[in-house]
Amino acid sequence: MPIQNDHEIQQLFEVSQKLEDAARQAKNNADAEAIQAIQQELREVQDKIQDARGKAINGSGTSTEPLFEAQLRVEETQHQMERALTNLNAQQDNVQP
Repeated sequence: MPIQNDHEIQQLFEVSQKLEDAARQAKNNADAEAIQAIQQELREVQDKIQDARGKAINGSGTSTEPLFEAQLRVEETQHQMERALTNLNAQQDNVQP
């Protein structure tokens, strides 16, 4: 079933922006738990974006450009969260008792 309107696309675009902001804040706060929670949300949003892109490509006539931008944002944010978590874990491993 194709997307009926641009509303779903706009929502996914906005959610990707909000998650990017939340990820930046969690990374700046060095909050490993928040980073892991955001990683899960990013995976869920990425699945929704890919599903929406498939629907749009299959003939709804809707522009997929915002979805493409959202997907790129989500993927880049996921990579940043992985690096941040790796760095936090490395710092914890280097702490002397």
